Amino acid sequence: MTERVLKCPQCNAPIAPARFARSVVCSFCGATVQVDPTAVSTARFRETLQAWNQPSNHGYTAWWTLGDSHWAPGQLIARGEISTVYVAERARWPTERVLLKVLRDQDDAPFFDHEWDILEELQRSTAAGASTFTTRLPQPVARGVLRDGPHAGSRAMALRWHGSFVHTFAAVRNVYPGGVDPRVSVWMWRRILETLSFLHSSGIVHGAVLPQHLLVEHGEHGVRLVGFSCAGRAGGQLRGVCTRFKDYYPADLLRSETLTPAADLKMSARCIAAVLGGDPSRGSVPGSVPGALAALIRRVAAGDGAGETGEDAWTLRERVGEVGHAVFGRPSFNPLVMP
Repeated sequence: MTERVLKCPQCNAPIAPARFARSVVCSFCGATVQVDPTAVSTARFRETLQAWNQPSNHGYTAWWTLGDSHWAPGQLIARGEISTVYVAERARWPTERVLLKVLRDQDDAPFFDHEWDILEELQRSTAAGASTFTTRLPQPVARGVLRDGPHAGSRAMALRWHGSFVHTFAAVRNVYPGGVDPRVSVWMWRRILETLSFLHSSGIVHGAVLPQHLLVEHGEHGVRLVGFSCAGRAGGQLRGVCTRFKDYYPADLLRSETLTPAADLKMSARCIAAVLGGDPSRGSVPGSVPGALAALIRRVAAGDGAGETGEDAWTLRERVGEVGHAVFGRPSFNPLVMP
């Protein structure tokens, strides 16, 4: 019996052609794969596929192997509570960019696995805007145990990512200890709230909206949220606290250990206070920040004014836009410049 193609040659995802089909569209990457056993033998196909997946054939000299995929590591962008995070790319052409997260301590494996499960659940979300917002979240690509490199034997996961997001809010605060331009903080906050709105509509609370979990886009107006190991269903229990950033957690969240959308909103305001050079625990900002914007940040960070903002991320996003327009005029292009 003739063996049929079982993997997409473009992304290596499994495909299942119908019995008499001459082509099939890969459900993962959208490539159309011709299924014609008379065109090439199975042995020849496997030989070619193996050569294509060999990093050295594409000019790579160093790579880490995860399952049957190979990844060329780039810069270290964060050292989180449980994992070390690198930018990486698939070591072949065409390539794809990922965040490669490497677990440091096996005892934290339940958090590591939970993050993968939450991200997969979010990719299946049918909430409004899912087709857009699922692409703005880390997308699971591969996970397993690294077979080589300096972290050989460690568990790792590759999450599809965009190469322009490499600076965390923690790095931004280090570069701008006196605070970023308040105009920049407006679009930063709105991008965070857009993502939170989708999460909350999907029934998920992040639970750790912290500086090291927020990445800003180089030269554009983009922000991405990562670090989903403590995320969970709204009303569920908080899985853990990042002690280095305890000032960003609302007191009621620490007391109740219950995940609520309101907690995410408060933490987002505290992150904005921090990049403005302020005190995240109080939501206070320097006097250079216009009064109306400073008042909104302080109120949300403290959890006051619930009647105005409710616990709706999108409503707050619109309110931030209104305040920004009132104090700065019409929106303008103000990207954050990082060295």
